[in-house]
Order: sequence, then structure tokens, then C-alpha cells
Amino acid sequence: MMFSFIKSKQTEFTQAVQRRIHPRQRTRLRPAKLANLNNEFICDCSIRDISDGGLRILLNQDTDLPNEFYVFDVVHRNVSEVELCWRKELDAGVQFVVPPANIRHFSNTGLQRLAQRLYAMDD
Repeated sequence: MMFSFIKSKQTEFTQAVQRRIHPRQRTRLRPAKLANLNNEFICDCSIRDISDGGLRILLNQDTDLPNEFYVFDVVHRNVSEVELCWRKELDAGVQFVVPPANIRHFSNTGLQRLAQRLYAMDD
């Protein structure tokens, strides 16, 4: 009986590894901000892991996420457009639609506002 439980967990782990194309790197919970594609703020979050293909984020609050949205990495000042792959409570996995690029490369003022300290306030 116990061995079937272990075999089941081993199978789940193997399937998860096979789905992951790019190895993940832990990020020590880097702060980030989320905005929808209309540049409206969604919530603050932390980046838990990063890979060449995407991110694992930890939301600061339980909120709905659209299928695609922007992630602003506060530490590296990068913005990426992402697609939601999975969600489990406050954890979410996203893949890059547009890979991270420095915020200074964006002329979109809505995205530029994410880089401001008081980003939720209008000018």
C-alpha cells in the first residue's frame, strides 16, 4: 500500500520534469508588479523562480489573473508579457510571450508607470 503512494508521487514528479523545458533558478522572492494588457495594475507579487521560458510567481493577494498580462521585475527593472500556465492558490506559473526587456525600451506610458514608486496613482 505504501509503495503505491511512493510510485504515484514519483510518477507526478517525472511528469512535471518532462513538462519543464527550461531549468528553473530560485530568485529569493524578488518583488514584482502585475498589470493587464490595458496597463491597469493587478497586484504586487514576488518572483520565486525564473527560467528562460517563464516565471513562478507568488501573489500578495488572492485575485483573478487574466490569461495574458505584464510582469514588472522591480529589482532588474524588466518588463515581460506572459501567459498564465497554471495557478494554485497564491502560486502561479507563467510562460513568456515577450521575454523580459528593460523598462527604458518601452514607450508605453502605462508600463512606464509600473516603474514608479507610487504606481497605482495617476499623474
